[in-house]
Amino acid sequence: MTSAPAADRSPCRVFRALTRLILGMIAAVSVASALPACASKPKEVKTVDVPARDVPDFLRGTIGAETVLVGAEPVLVSGLGIVVGLNGTGGGELPVNISGTMERELGLRGVGRGRDYGQLGGMSPAEFLRSKNVAVVIVEARIAPGSPKGARFDVFVRTLPGSSVTSLEGGRLWTTDLRLGPAAVFGARKTRKIAEADGALYINPFSDTLGGASASDVDASRVTVTRTFGRVLDGGVVTDPLRLAISLDNPSHSRARSMVNAINSRFPTEPGQRDPTARGRSGDSITLEMPRSFAENPEEFIQTIRYLRIDPAFPDAAAQRYLRALKEQPGYSREIMWCLVALGDVARKQLADLYDYPELAPRMAALEAGARLGDPRTVTPLIEIARSAPQTGMRLAAIDLLGRMRNNPNVNFAMRDLVNAPQLEIRVAAYEALSRLRDPTIRRTPIAGPDPRVAQFVVEEVPSSTPMIYVTQQGEPRIAVFGGWKLDPNAGLTGGPVQLSTPLIVSMWDDRLLFNADAGSKPKVRYKDERRGRTVETQIPSEIAPLVEFLARFTTPEDPRPGLALGYSEIVGVLYELTRQHALDATFMTEEDKLRAEVYAASTSVLNDRPEDSERAEDIAIQVFRPLQSPSPAGAGTVADRARGDESMRSKIVPLAAPKQK
Repeated sequence: MTSAPAADRSPCRVFRALTRLILGMIAAVSVASALPACASKPKEVKTVDVPARDVPDFLRGTIGAETVLVGAEPVLVSGLGIVVGLNGTGGGELPVNISGTMERELGLRGVGRGRDYGQLGGMSPAEFLRSKNVAVVIVEARIAPGSPKGARFDVFVRTLPGSSVTSLEGGRLWTTDLRLGPAAVFGARKTRKIAEADGALYINPFSDTLGGASASDVDASRVTVTRTFGRVLDGGVVTDPLRLAISLDNPSHSRARSMVNAINSRFPTEPGQRDPTARGRSGDSITLEMPRSFAENPEEFIQTIRYLRIDPAFPDAAAQRYLRALKEQPGYSREIMWCLVALGDVARKQLADLYDYPELAPRMAALEAGARLGDPRTVTPLIEIARSAPQTGMRLAAIDLLGRMRNNPNVNFAMRDLVNAPQLEIRVAAYEALSRLRDPTIRRTPIAGPDPRVAQFVVEEVPSSTPMIYVTQQGEPRIAVFGGWKLDPNAGLTGGPVQLSTPLIVSMWDDRLLFNADAGSKPKVRYKDERRGRTVETQIPSEIAPLVEFLARFTTPEDPRPGLALGYSEIVGVLYELTRQHALDATFMTEEDKLRAEVYAASTSVLNDRPEDSERAEDIAIQVFRPLQSPSPAGAGTVADRARGDESMRSKIVPLAAPKQK
């Protein structure tokens, strides 16, 4: 092999080669610049400027000022269900399209194919539906926005329009699929299944009279019963939750990323949480997963997201700006309160200066923000307001906030005192706070149902100087018995339980249930149980809590003690009647019925029923049931609403029977 001459590898030759290369590149650039302009002009990118929202200065830079929160409204879910266990008040003929729908559902459940359904066993689906102990019903519910899988809610149940069913009393709802929108029969567009519901029905015995009346307007002698409406308290459960999402006004990857970082910094991933709280899908949307700690209070999570600052820099300066705005613009106190809550611990450190502020709106906004952030310094001023504020609304707002302050004995002591307040609303609000705090002075007794392992409701005995019975109509079913036991600071609980007065004779349900007792003797009961074909005659306890347990007890070979096997709704009716007929020397009170109004408010559209006599086959096959409107308000309002004294927004309790005059 011949090697190249040494001159070819000289530095001069290399320099000349580099020079030629550079000159060639310059020439290529010159030629390209001489081409027509259209060959090099980049494509024009069109941008759409979304106008900035008109918001107060203090809200600029918050997530809610630049986005829309998708899925932040309650949703209506519905379905057609079956109630069993009625006392001969169900059955009747059904429209063809409805019977076809329900017979198909029963066939899927195994009815008519040898499945054991007790007294209903061996029936065909058609015979099953016509049974006097069965009713086809419309099941509706309002699901709070962002409710996670497993979240529970109340369910509204009503008979079909034109149904011959006379009462749902004592019935039990079979597991029913709940889908988005109004309930519809087979053949209608099938929407997404969100939840399911089942459980014992509670019949509100006071709805006809209360419909929107205040406590002072109620005449207990005119109380009537609407037995074709009912609800299953805590009977619904979310199975396939709807996801919350954020839609940006101006799509931007960097802005979306900043929002995701701000949300995840404020709401770090909790144990058991599958995904981070916020995840960016694109430059224009973000998905949210509600932390489990907010499952029972989704509004707080949603509002905190709305008022969260996108840029977390200089949080101390932001807190000072919010506090100045609270003093200068008290009309925005609620919005500023949420800004402070969204800011978190930094705001909590600076709020105390406003806890004794002379102007009401800024003071209550600061106290609410501090209480939501767990500031123990809010306890003393809130107790002062709860005890002595001139407006009942302010006192209720303060008690509600104190009920959030766990592990603070001063709160418990104050609430134990307020259960003796002369105002009924204050008394009940204090009890609700104590119940939420699981105060040890309240005796809590779970009452079992058909399954002895499962409590169908709870009896709570509340030490109080004034006898009173209070029943809940939302959430966990509870019967609270006030009075009898009294709290002595030195001796603890003293006295005895609330008891039946003797002599007594009380008859109800067309004489199927009779209580009687001579003076000084133990009371007796006689009950004709038409469901089970038996008659029970026995002595009963005088004390209310053991009496309630007797009324609910199912007699079994494992527990042969006598009992009437009544449900929560029936027991509430018994206690009311005992009070009304002066066998119990106590005031009877109940929550205001809001469920029907909440269901109606959650329906985003109202669909007209299809005419049953239409000649079109698809019209005959499809029928949609719209929710019923209620005259009562749909919600209890916020703490700030109640603090302003807005009577229409206050959570009401209703006295239904006055104590016996001595």
